[in-house]
Amino acid sequence: MAEITIRLAVPQDAGRLPEVERSAGQIFRTVADLAWIADDAVMSAEAHLASIVAGTSWVALDATGEVVGFLSAERIDTELHVWELAVRADRQGRGIGTHLVGAAIGHARASGLRALTLTTFRALAWNERFYVRLGFVTLEDGAIEGRLRAILEREGIHGLPIARRCAMRFDLIASS
Repeated sequence: MAEITIRLAVPQDAGRLPEVERSAGQIFRTVADLAWIADDAVMSAEAHLASIVAGTSWVALDATGEVVGFLSAERIDTELHVWELAVRADRQGRGIGTHLVGAAIGHARASGLRALTLTTFRALAWNERFYVRLGFVTLEDGAIEGRLRAILEREGIHGLPIARRCAMRFDLIASS
């Protein structure tokens, strides 16, 4: 990963993150039935600011100091839930997302949390398969507890195809 720095996001970053997410979303144009996601709404700067203030948002900066990726999460009880991981389209496939997830795992571990959770698309190389390579486990339907189930249901209400979505968990206790 050439000259990329990962750091906690600061309030001044919030306005840049929606554009990074828009750029990252262009990859969905390669999947016919999900191409509409490339034009869908992204997290607002205000939503990003909440994660930034909570200390659960990280950015990837290139050598010029430009934000090229981010991970936005929220601490919920004893878990860190990843709401969004995005890397600008022209920087994808270079390990930036892996390093952002590593920063979140390190934070969660140092904070004494039990796990990281997220929801994502099944069977896409940059979604479920990416997280599996990092040690996340796809939860079977019966293992999805209330909070994650509610997130999946809310995603369905907002138009995401539930049959193509999954919940995942990275157990920090087992991976220590």
